[in-house]
Amino acid sequence: MSTRPPRDIAVGQAVVGVLMLGCATLGHFPGPVPLLFVVAAVGTANAAFPLMRTFGSALLGGVAAASIALSSVPFVTCSSDKFTDVFPCTPGAPTWHLTGTVVVAGLAGASLVLARIGSRPTDRSR
Repeated sequence: MSTRPPRDIAVGQAVVGVLMLGCATLGHFPGPVPLLFVVAAVGTANAAFPLMRTFGSALLGGVAAASIALSSVPFVTCSSDKFTDVFPCTPGAPTWHLTGTVVVAGLAGASLVLARIGSRPTDRSR
């Protein structure tokens, strides 16, 4: 039995990682969304290797949970005059923040699924 992920799983992880880095660099998401993309890309890179799969999966799960938790922050802060210095309350910022956090959570979840599929033994005789 081999624990090495099949080639298509590794290619899928690479594609998800490139999408994450592309969104972090080219997406016009307000902070801390680009940081979430970068941390998720690090988790994806770690999840591609058998030795670091547990750490990478934990990192991806944490990023997914944190991005969902942070998705509503701009709507709360921008609805009150008291917290306008916490988040830039430009007209489109809350929507882009929500979009970015949902995309991060979705890509992290996809990478988690690929890591789980890649960690299964390749022996299909069962």
